[in-house]
Amino acid sequence: MTTLAHPEHVPAACVRDFDFYNPQGLVNGFTPDIHAVWKHVQDTMPDIFWTPRNGGHWVLTRYRHMVDMVLRPDVFSNRENQIPLGGAPFFVPVNLDPPEHGIFRKLMMPFFSPASLAKATDKARSTAIDIIEQLRAQGHCEFFEDFAGVMPVVAFMTLVNLPLDVMAYLRGLSANISPVNPESPAAWAAFGEYVRDLIEDRRVRPRDNDLFSSLHVAQVHGRKLTEKEIFDIALLFTVGGLDTVASQLCFSAAFLARSPTHRQEVIEHPDRIDRAIEELFRRFGVSNLARVVAQDVEFGGHHMRAGDAVLLPFPLAGLDETANPDPMTVDFQRKGAKHLLFSSGPHLCIGNRLAKREMRIFLEEWMPRIPDFSYAPGHEPTMGTGIINHVTELNLVWDA
Repeated sequence: MTTLAHPEHVPAACVRDFDFYNPQGLVNGFTPDIHAVWKHVQDTMPDIFWTPRNGGHWVLTRYRHMVDMVLRPDVFSNRENQIPLGGAPFFVPVNLDPPEHGIFRKLMMPFFSPASLAKATDKARSTAIDIIEQLRAQGHCEFFEDFAGVMPVVAFMTLVNLPLDVMAYLRGLSANISPVNPESPAAWAAFGEYVRDLIEDRRVRPRDNDLFSSLHVAQVHGRKLTEKEIFDIALLFTVGGLDTVASQLCFSAAFLARSPTHRQEVIEHPDRIDRAIEELFRRFGVSNLARVVAQDVEFGGHHMRAGDAVLLPFPLAGLDETANPDPMTVDFQRKGAKHLLFSSGPHLCIGNRLAKREMRIFLEEWMPRIPDFSYAPGHEPTMGTGIINHVTELNLVWDA
């Protein structure tokens, strides 16, 4: 048996050959059910293990360990949250740890106010209705291209006041920013060029109630933001809303396409939509993010050293039977669903309320208009994984 490489502080017994970009169960990088693939990892691997892949890192597979880790930012830093380390730009405030994280996050909060969210929600709902009405008559769609990759992105761009005519361009760049994609450096460079032009435009032509304009006058610690801080924030809020909700919508639609009873439940019992949203979030998580160990620590029976990277596959938190009984079953009447779709603690996703509204729009507007849809014959969905679990193709059909 070949001995896998590992640091001296990592016992050989807890080392596994695991590449989260290409786990066992994928064929040519894809599968019709990526969450079943991840669940197999949880069921067959230790609760905490080390892999030499992607620079070498720890992997957590259980809800309790992930919650513990994200609530201890003094020990487990968010300064890099993608594996391999060094593959993504530095984002403010996401990659800051407390107390700096909270100081910069406060600058963003006014743009996620109830009034701002209401404006973005109204735009998303009207966009959704227009798309669904057009699709309904044709009897088929590729769900990501036609709906999931449009409606939530329109909502996000409305929220942060980005022009909708660049949506397709930014989405195209976003598709190539995975750390293991050879096109990633070029995609990030293009994002950077766009953001620098955006920053300069708002400096010369500031707008009212505009996040990017506000960065030029915002202050922290009694001083104005540096040019780098402005860029780091602007880059985050240009990239941040382009993929995760779209992926979540695709997974939810893929499930509903094969479950007429759940579709009917949403239509007949709109009072269950709140729990349905939480259940879909729990069952079909998307983000596989990381932490960096800030100081030597004993965690979950393992010695972790400062500088170690740790992968937290947040979708597995919702699929953990010790946190959610019968976790692979979707139950729209489930009470107290536990998940980490938006992380937790100080780095709770700032866009979580918008994401919930977008899922509500899908359930409220699509289901009554197109209640009976299924996979196109011969076309199971294709799904992949990485920093984001994603659906690359979802062809749906219905009676026009």
